[in-house]
Amino acid sequence: MAEPNASRPMYRITDLHDDDRPRERLQKLGPQALSNAELIAILLRVGVPGENAVQVGQRLLHKFGGIAGIHRAPFDELLHQHGIGEAKAAQIKAAIELGRRLTLESPEERPSINSPADAAVLLEYELQKR
Repeated sequence: MAEPNASRPMYRITDLHDDDRPRERLQKLGPQALSNAELIAILLRVGVPGENAVQVGQRLLHKFGGIAGIHRAPFDELLHQHGIGEAKAAQIKAAIELGRRLTLESPEERPSINSPADAAVLLEYELQKR
């Protein structure tokens, strides 16, 4: 049986040019320029044999159906993912929770609701947790 990552290129973050590394890109371009997998990779810091940190982030996002799915997942379920120990699971959960709290504390930065579709988009994240 082929390994799950056999079709992916095998590279380490350190093999990438400086301009392609998540931390360096965040520093130069800001966090909004990074993919969700790259942001998770920064939290993880390292990957596992056969997967760099970005690939681990991609796997987690795929497994749980995105950031909202990771947020909804029980701590123990995240902990049972290959390459995720207690510290990494806690870091991921804490970062997502900080983002959630930021949206609650920043009413001046909240987008206006001009249609039912706008409301649906804004509520989707909260409704998915239930």
